Amino acid sequence: MTDFEPAPLPEQKVRARPGFGRILLASLGIILVVALGGAGAWVLTHQQRVSDQFVVWQYEPTATIAAYAERSTMTGEGRFLFYASRPSIESTESFDTHCASDIEDVGILGCYVHGDRKIFLFNVTDDRLDGLEEVVAAHEMLHAAWDRMSDTDHAAISPLLEAEASARAGDPAFVKTMEYYAKAEPGERLNELHSIVGTEFADISPELESHYATFFGERQALVQLHLTSDAVFTERQVAISNIVDQTTTLKSSIDADYISYNSGYDSLNADITSFNLQADEGGYFTQREFDDRREELVIRQADLDTLYTSIAERVTQYDGLVAQLDDLNAEVTELNQSINIRPRTEGDS
Repeated sequence: MTDFEPAPLPEQKVRARPGFGRILLASLGIILVVALGGAGAWVLTHQQRVSDQFVVWQYEPTATIAAYAERSTMTGEGRFLFYASRPSIESTESFDTHCASDIEDVGILGCYVHGDRKIFLFNVTDDRLDGLEEVVAAHEMLHAAWDRMSDTDHAAISPLLEAEASARAGDPAFVKTMEYYAKAEPGERLNELHSIVGTEFADISPELESHYATFFGERQALVQLHLTSDAVFTERQVAISNIVDQTTTLKSSIDADYISYNSGYDSLNADITSFNLQADEGGYFTQREFDDRREELVIRQADLDTLYTSIAERVTQYDGLVAQLDDLNAEVTELNQSINIRPRTEGDS
């Protein structure tokens, strides 16, 4: 077998097509410039978004902060705005330096500081208020969202918010809340409505529901957290109101019957004295007359004793209700302190 070795091929010269490389590079250059030019325009018109992005990249949420975002069902956009506001959980002393209020009987649990675009959250540690912190975090995040909305967006959504407010004009709690904001934050009605409606109202217009879907994946779950935590207070308020009504009614009946009892016994004692004198002097001509008069006095005494027993029973009931009221008031005091409402001291006006 003969080994076969192929003959070498002649050397080939590669000939570039005139101008092809230059045209391609030039085209790429144009595309690059156009792309950068578009990004530059976007950056110029979305400077806050770019600034927020840098903040989010640098912000490291704690496990608790991340859990707030998760449990409140924040979407990617909601979480972005939340983290862009660098939320921090503060103790009473440090929190009050950022979010203090001089209005009596108001608990401040969170605030969005517009100048710094930062969220501060009060550290609620009472297990009975489970879910409250998540609602507050969501409320403040919506302030961040409102802060970044355009005037056109505000104008479009404002009538929808006012419609929801009008529908709840008969709700005393809502009316009181809005009265507080009118006093504490004049000019921020729509801003506050935007946060309240989104986190507390279950039934809202489809247009608003669509708007809030940008920020929450399951808004109804968030509203349920609000309802559950709010019920801790409303249930005790209802219980206290019922007890106060019962004690007021009891006290009124006790006082009235005690007056009747005392005057009745005064009259009875006077009649007994008169009966005894008449009996001693032989004033009754027959045994039947004596017995009838005596029986009348005995019946009156028995009736008064029955009335006294009733009074005593109601006093015991009253004292028991007062003890329940004291316990409830103690609970409310604890709950108030846990939501940053401190008891008034001597000298407070």
